Amino acid sequence: MLKVDLARLAANRRVSIDVAVPADDPAWTGTELALAAPVEVRLVAERTGSDAVVRGSIAGAVKGACRRCLKPVRLRFDEPVTFLYRSGMDPAEAVVQEAYPVPARAREIDLAEALREHVLLAVPAYVLCTPDCRGLCPICGVDRNAAECACEAPKGDDRWAALRGIRLE
Repeated sequence: MLKVDLARLAANRRVSIDVAVPADDPAWTGTELALAAPVEVRLVAERTGSDAVVRGSIAGAVKGACRRCLKPVRLRFDEPVTFLYRSGMDPAEAVVQEAYPVPARAREIDLAEALREHVLLAVPAYVLCTPDCRGLCPICGVDRNAAECACEAPKGDDRWAALRGIRLE
């Protein structure tokens, strides 16, 4: 599914990949991603000498809880991607050149690792329901987006009081 046959790529010079990777696919194992829908993958692989360049886009949706108010959130992502596959490279050299190594005598290129990496980079680490979410009151727990509370803000930690008087000028 997420593999490019190198013989077909050499013959055609261009191969299109248009798949939907399900949310329960083994590619997402260990990522802690909560995908709300399949990841739509639209790529074109092209041969450039002994290398292969894969360009296109990935799109999908993740679900989670707002970091501030804990409401359920569904967030879409749609990212352009480019993967460079080079033959004759060891993995350490590939990292330096920001490429993916193609093993000697390989018959196909597996796109799963590159796809997984780019989906993890496309998804924000912290989800917010809105950029101006006011969150929950740390004292009474009321959702400050829906109602006001009468709680007073904490005065601060007295252990740091001596540092408040320092003037850096």
